[in-house]
Amino acid sequence: MSFHTPSDPRNNSIMARARNFLRRLVSAHPSITDAVDIRRAELLSMISLFTGLVLVAAVLFQPARYTVFLALTVIALTTYVFGRTSRPWIGAYLFTYLFTTIGLVSVFQGTAESIEASIAYTALASFLISSVLLSGRGFLGLIFISIASLFIIPFFFLVPGLGMDVLVRSGGLILVAGAMLFGGNIFRDNLEKEKNRETNNINQDLENAKGILEQRLHASALELKEAAGQSEERTNRLQILSEISQEIATHISQNPKDYLTHIARMISEKLGYYHVGIFMIDENQEHAVLRAANSKGGQQMLARRHQLKVGGAGIVGYVSQSGRPRIALDTGVDAVFFNNPDLPETRSEIAIPLKYGPSIIGVLDVQSNKPSAFKAEDGITLETLANQIAIAISSQQTGGPAEPLPFSKSISRRGGSHLGQRQAHPGYSFSPDGTLTNATPGNNPITNKALASGETVILDPSPKGIVPALAVPVKLRDQVIGVIHIEAADPKRKWSEDELALVQAISERAALALENARLFENATRRAEQEETIARVTTKIGSSTDFNHILQTTIQELGQALGVSRSFIQLKTPSNNDQVRPPGNFHDAAGKG
Repeated sequence: MSFHTPSDPRNNSIMARARNFLRRLVSAHPSITDAVDIRRAELLSMISLFTGLVLVAAVLFQPARYTVFLALTVIALTTYVFGRTSRPWIGAYLFTYLFTTIGLVSVFQGTAESIEASIAYTALASFLISSVLLSGRGFLGLIFISIASLFIIPFFFLVPGLGMDVLVRSGGLILVAGAMLFGGNIFRDNLEKEKNRETNNINQDLENAKGILEQRLHASALELKEAAGQSEERTNRLQILSEISQEIATHISQNPKDYLTHIARMISEKLGYYHVGIFMIDENQEHAVLRAANSKGGQQMLARRHQLKVGGAGIVGYVSQSGRPRIALDTGVDAVFFNNPDLPETRSEIAIPLKYGPSIIGVLDVQSNKPSAFKAEDGITLETLANQIAIAISSQQTGGPAEPLPFSKSISRRGGSHLGQRQAHPGYSFSPDGTLTNATPGNNPITNKALASGETVILDPSPKGIVPALAVPVKLRDQVIGVIHIEAADPKRKWSEDELALVQAISERAALALENARLFENATRRAEQEETIARVTTKIGSSTDFNHILQTTIQELGQALGVSRSFIQLKTPSNNDQVRPPGNFHDAAGKG
């Protein structure tokens, strides 16, 4: 069993304060930043402080040598003071050179017990310390001065027992010790340089990695900012498109001139374009005639009944014939662009055909006073608006829908030999696995609420396990004709404003597309009816036989309407009149 005795926090605090005190005593000057210089300055302060304390004790215990120890103490303390300044190298030279000088002076004065002892205890100690504190040149200088001093001594002082053999042994000892320490110093410096080189390389690599990381972070931040800007731009575009679509559908009852002018001004104001013009193809399909414009130059063109030949000069002429959109990003270099003096500020232009089915009924012309003003997103937006304008114009020309958009049934001819009534399916459902199935109307509360109120209904996540859902009404000219119902796969999903705006925009496009399909279907049906009437009339008129006329009439009607049995009967003028048969029958097999 082992026991652990917790340490006393007070002891830890005292030790920590002691370490901090010692660290402050030997710390280098703040102006010194190089790691090697910091270590040398701290080492110099430690050695000089320790040496000074030892010499103070020596003065107290050996007063006979008071002078020497006091001089050395002064040198040590002076060195310590320089070690704490921004020039610690001065203290290093003072310490090493003066200590060596004191040892040699003791030799000169004959106070040392022997020359070898003086060298061993003073000079060699100074060499050892100087090899750590001094540079290579300073250390070599100390060695040469020490050797030279030994050989100069006999010429100035008469020292007993100082023979040539002692000088040679002392000089050799200094030389060998100095060479060893100098070699070690060089080896240490090389290791230090190599270490510094590796550290610098590592630091450089870290700086490079940091720079690359910062560049990537900056690039990512720019990409995120750009993506956020694009997302906001798309949201604003969808909102503007929704507002313009609503205006197009709401003001369809206006007279054609005011209606087209309102559309042109609205597109210019909402999307910020310099000029918006709406051209309509004339009855002879020869000219595109300007019917509406928002700009001052456009009003001047309207006043003189401006028109362009279909397929002629200019972007509008090209689009009115080809039926394909055309963009001039720089009107100064586009060969198709027609320079219009009424619109001198135009720098870029886009023209979108107004198409109803396969027919080109007009051109939407949009111009900007900025070069390269139209992007791909602008083309898609304007093309969507052009389709809605074409549908609205066709609705006005046909008198508008006589009844609400038939969501449940429609009459059409689909490749058969008769006219019939087709029951449209009430709806469709899309599953996450990609399957598309028929959907039957159900008693769904949020769907019923959306149909009744004409407003979007949002069902948020609930702790009761209710699946989050959206119900967006499909409206045409403020009349609800259907509903889009969406359920989330995640029971905790919350619908964002962008998702809601997307569904509402698609709902508006779907309503316009359904209206377009209804108008096209009505036109096809009327054409088929006229064709059937003309065909039956031709067959009836080609015969002069009374019975054959009746048989042809009832047979063609039966085939056209697709009924199981048809009957025709003429009123008999009198009971005695037997000229005409009472009637003819036609069954589903076509026999009369």
